Amino acid sequence: MGWVLIALFSASLLTADVIDYVTLDTGPLISNSSGPFTLDFQFVEGNGIGDSNNTVTLSDFSFGGGSIVTPASSVSGSGVTVTSSAFGITLVDSSFYQDVEFTLNPGAALSFEIDATTNVDTVAPDTFTFAIFDNTFSPIPTTNPNGFDAFLEIDLPTLGSNAETIPSGTDPTQTAINIIAPTVEPVSTSGVPEPSSPLLLGTAALIVILGRRFLSSATR
Repeated sequence: MGWVLIALFSASLLTADVIDYVTLDTGPLISNSSGPFTLDFQFVEGNGIGDSNNTVTLSDFSFGGGSIVTPASSVSGSGVTVTSSAFGITLVDSSFYQDVEFTLNPGAALSFEIDATTNVDTVAPDTFTFAIFDNTFSPIPTTNPNGFDAFLEIDLPTLGSNAETIPSGTDPTQTAINIIAPTVEPVSTSGVPEPSSPLLLGTAALIVILGRRFLSSATR
């Protein structure tokens, strides 16, 4: 029984949430005639029933000399929470569609941490996207092939290097704004680089082996 508990503990190491640090160059938005701009964060529930099985938390925002206007200019869905003392956003897929928008005074760069649970939906993945709207409340076009004009798309349970990062695109109805794709840096909850999967698997296997040897010697 003891080694089973050890194995369960090892499995928990493999499924720990991963925090990603996202940085987008917003310098091209400064004094741009298409402003003012609006930040848009969306979380779509994959099963379509609002099963509340995943949460996306955004924190540690930096605006590179710019700022964000609070409270939110628009909130949709039942699963949106915004904290102001230490600015942060929590999105829970308790309804089909969660959306929150903020007016942005752009600086050199926008950075934030994203922490998401990684439960699997059976119909389609829960999807988080991040976009920027211009002064007509149209999203700045991107080259995202999935139909979302977003600079970042995360289909849970995927995080880290497999997150979809997208540069700006063109639209004949909008003034072109050249923005490169954001960077996404996976970090662990302790703020150090995320251990590789082989390392975690090796650690888990070693714990199980040592646990078996300990139990075997204790019963002799």
